[in-house]
Amino acid sequence: MAYEFRRLLYASAFLLLIALSIGGIHLLRNAMGVPYPLMVVVSQSMVPTLGVGDLILVSSIGDFNNVKAAPPPDGDILVFERPGRPEEYIVHRAVEKYMKGDKWLFITKGDNNPREDYTPISQDHVLGRVVGRIPILGYLPLLLKTRGGIGFILTLMLLILFSDILIPRRRDVQAGGIVSPLVLLTLLPAPLIYLILLRPGWEVEMELLALLTWYIGCPLIPLALDDDSSMILWLYHLVLSVIPIACDLTWRLYRITPSMWWYVSGSTVPVSLLLMKETPLYQEAFRHLLLFTLPGCLLFFASLTAKRRGLIPRTV
Repeated sequence: MAYEFRRLLYASAFLLLIALSIGGIHLLRNAMGVPYPLMVVVSQSMVPTLGVGDLILVSSIGDFNNVKAAPPPDGDILVFERPGRPEEYIVHRAVEKYMKGDKWLFITKGDNNPREDYTPISQDHVLGRVVGRIPILGYLPLLLKTRGGIGFILTLMLLILFSDILIPRRRDVQAGGIVSPLVLLTLLPAPLIYLILLRPGWEVEMELLALLTWYIGCPLIPLALDDDSSMILWLYHLVLSVIPIACDLTWRLYRITPSMWWYVSGSTVPVSLLLMKETPLYQEAFRHLLLFTLPGCLLFFASLTAKRRGLIPRTV
């Protein structure tokens, strides 16, 4: 009965998280006045102002007279439809603007591009302006637009959900922690990456350090907490912190940006669960993601199994 209740609790938590995410996007649409209030940067064209994998917040423009067009860092950063391809979106800075008839036209440029965009953009094709960003968190919704990403995260969820069947605990083994909870400090560097990446510099070194400390923490988490708490903490930490870091390392070390994952162009994509046709480069990027994350997964489940089978004494 206790196992059935925990399984129901886990499933309800996951469903609630999905429902809150979907509901939050609908609320943001109304609040920001645009169909895609959350988008993800997938190319290097705006580095370092906007990094690859950044989750950006887009707001509507009520009066285009107020759009500031100027060289970096002063001009507004706009999200607009690619000329001739309305299903693709670009995020570039407005560097100049002029009136044509009763419409504003904007000359745009990526901060990391050597020259301005070829075609001026009419205000009719501007979705909105960027008003905020969270570094690298956008990799998570990008990964959920791929079959491999959905399969990987779903597999981990199922392992947690059915852990009592797959990794049964001996009756004489207690579920509580057997080492100091201070070992959980090994998980701290990964979420701190979000603050560090707000200012460019030392990205690879900091992300590798966060990944290394996560490897150290993975076998310690089951030993510091009861089984249920350790599994939930580990899973959410992996999904929200480690997976984005691993994706970001993939582009920084192997130069595979998310713009190369699919057969579409553009420098930003909306947050959605719409699957798109994947390229061979995505398969290579996904292999790197697995190489970065699977060692930690194996360490966690090996430690959890050893604890549940009574192979680790409580005097550790």
